[in-house]
Amino acid sequence: MASRIRPQVGHNTAKLRALEALARDPRRWWTAAEWSRAARIVPKRRMYTYALRLEEYALVDRGVIEGQLVYRIRPEGLKRLTWLRAQLPAEIGNPLVRILRKIGL
Repeated sequence: MASRIRPQVGHNTAKLRALEALARDPRRWWTAAEWSRAARIVPKRRMYTYALRLEEYALVDRGVIEGQLVYRIRPEGLKRLTWLRAQLPAEIGNPLVRILRKIGL
């Protein structure tokens, strides 16, 4: 029986959600709490760890505004987001298909 190659979507879903959230307004600085809510990454403390990883990959910038850590997407992050979107099979990127899968159809 020939093995079927399945696209590896799971390992990039958090990265995709995180970058998509920041890409909504690329010039805006987001606090970890705002970014966590927008990217649907919980618990919020996980966002700090994930932000460090994305900063190491040079996909986001980190700053401090009024004593709070803030983040925004870099041009490299926008390029990676475009690449990640291109890797998704068409049916996974389709919101209707995602809804139908959630309800079991």
